[in-house]
Amino acid sequence: MRLTDISNMGMVDRYKKSGGFIQLLQVLETCGPKKYDQFMNIITEEDPSWAEAIKEKMLSFDKILSWKPEVMLEVLANVNGLAFATAVKGLAPEVRAKFLASLSNQEKRKLETQLVDMRPTPVEVSSCMMKVISETRGLLTSGTLKAAKIDANLVIPENFEDKLSAKIQKGTSLLDSDAMFGDEIPYAVAPGGGIPNLASVPTSSSGGNMGGSAEAEKMQKKLVLLVREVQTLK
Repeated sequence: MRLTDISNMGMVDRYKKSGGFIQLLQVLETCGPKKYDQFMNIITEEDPSWAEAIKEKMLSFDKILSWKPEVMLEVLANVNGLAFATAVKGLAPEVRAKFLASLSNQEKRKLETQLVDMRPTPVEVSSCMMKVISETRGLLTSGTLKAAKIDANLVIPENFEDKLSAKIQKGTSLLDSDAMFGDEIPYAVAPGGGIPNLASVPTSSSGGNMGGSAEAEKMQKKLVLLVREVQTLK
């Protein structure tokens, strides 16, 4: 399926179902950097809350390697050992040395023995990193690894998709000026650039000094966008 087809269908909408968020994570965690960037551009445009949540909860090989030694023991005991070793072999020497130093002596020796004769290609390294990420995601999904004990940001609550949708509705319900106020723009930026206050700002249709000026209409549109940006940041 082409990216344009996904975009036209609404990529986020395809995953707004129970378990859909994890399915989308699995897609993004196991695709190449170029396709990841393309997908994230689509998701960010469709629903910024989903994009933010994905970045927070998405796994990467570097993130996995940063986990506590006791968690790494669980990972090493449950993922494909050859794939993990191949992925580690592809790390920069200083990064690989730092990771090996964090392991127990037994695990370190075992992994170093595997690494000695390895000469993986970049494609093989990338493929093995994705395999380790995929299997680790499976461990989190099945409960073999407890996300809450690793990193609270990795926890994906039940019905997380509904919570993300509710967040969007709550954040934008007071900003839908087209639906609530017609052509009138009800916001003005507070003095000093503070949080916008409710105020009546006449549009070109209301006459006055602003008249039918195209510049005035442009400024009004910018004002609405700024208000939405401020509320989103809040």
